[in-house]
Amino acid sequence: MKLRFTVLGTILLVCNFLSAQNRITIEITSSTDMKTGACILISAQKTRFFEDFSSQLSKDLINSDWFEVKNLSFKENFYIQSEIDEALSKNNASVLIVCKNEEKLRVQAYDTLEKNMLFEFSMETSNSPVQLAHRVSDEIVQRITGKPGIATSKIIYITRQDSFYKLAMADYDGFNPNILLSAEYIINYPRWFPDKKKILFLSYRKTFPSLESIDLTTRQIKTFVFEPGLNACASFFRNKNQAVVVLSKSGRPDIYLVDLEGNILKRLTEKKGINASPSVSPDGKQIAFVSDRDGKVKLWVMNPDGLNVRKIDIPSNYVTAPAWSPDGEYLAYSVRYGTQMFIETYHWPTGKKRLLTSSISWAEAPSWAPDSRHILFTRQQNYINSLWCVDIYSLRLRKVVDNAWSSCWDVH
Repeated sequence: MKLRFTVLGTILLVCNFLSAQNRITIEITSSTDMKTGACILISAQKTRFFEDFSSQLSKDLINSDWFEVKNLSFKENFYIQSEIDEALSKNNASVLIVCKNEEKLRVQAYDTLEKNMLFEFSMETSNSPVQLAHRVSDEIVQRITGKPGIATSKIIYITRQDSFYKLAMADYDGFNPNILLSAEYIINYPRWFPDKKKILFLSYRKTFPSLESIDLTTRQIKTFVFEPGLNACASFFRNKNQAVVVLSKSGRPDIYLVDLEGNILKRLTEKKGINASPSVSPDGKQIAFVSDRDGKVKLWVMNPDGLNVRKIDIPSNYVTAPAWSPDGEYLAYSVRYGTQMFIETYHWPTGKKRLLTSSISWAEAPSWAPDSRHILFTRQQNYINSLWCVDIYSLRLRKVVDNAWSSCWDVH
């Protein structure tokens, strides 16, 4: 009998735990344009390390656009139920996040309404409070929303300083930049290889445009594709060791299938006009691209073998740079309406379109974050380029990097 009640008690405890976590998850994910209030409590001495850590953790959670940090405090001694009550009554926060400095950093999250612990985990501390905060933020986002965070991700982009073109890599928020390549010749359109160990980019090192790669460990540069004419616009498959690129070896730009050594496997487009800007869907079953085969530059989609080509209905005569979201739900692209360029999304299951950058007169080159919620893009203002991020739900904009363009987010 005692064993029976013990088992029943355990089941009830687990059910209550899951119920609390489900309530928070539903609250957060059902209203994607609203932020959920959160309080952060640091149970540690207020050292420079933990000040930097807490500040960055707050920033990361805010930038996730899932949370609004209502309060950040330091307390070495406290009564947890009192803190839960105060987070709800004084700050109207649904979640209380407690970070304890023990042998490892121990993180606990509480539902302030149900007064239950949602989860806890521990992490090894590091020499960098910023990188530790990135890891903690992503773990919190993943556990509460079921979606990947963006704080530990990296971005790559092109910048120019002192007449040199530079390929740079930085944290998701533009901080901690690292120059990977500095060149006197034009470089552009960087893309991550699937293994994240190399980066592909357009290069004019050989006078004419070619696709080259740089090894992130050795910084060795190798030619990927160098056919007569144009070599550009690469997109990789996730589920096989192949990519699609744009080559003009036939006399006009067409899309070709290549392996990861740059060997041509098949020509996918043979219609008249320009066929360019391919983007492979996450499941590898669709390739979005742009073409002027019917007289206007429109958005098209085809199967990975080049068959079943169909046009997407976008009410513009110029669409370019399509990019699939990592979850396959959306296509983002640059679109011209009037004399201005905007970033717009097309919801693949429903066909619904949404303009994301109506307040910006020139926006182009969208690149998705790992969470399928944020898009990095190039903004041009007074002939000066900068990188901006937009949340596709709330449309919140934030500047990421000045004097930069042609970015690509590190998708997990």
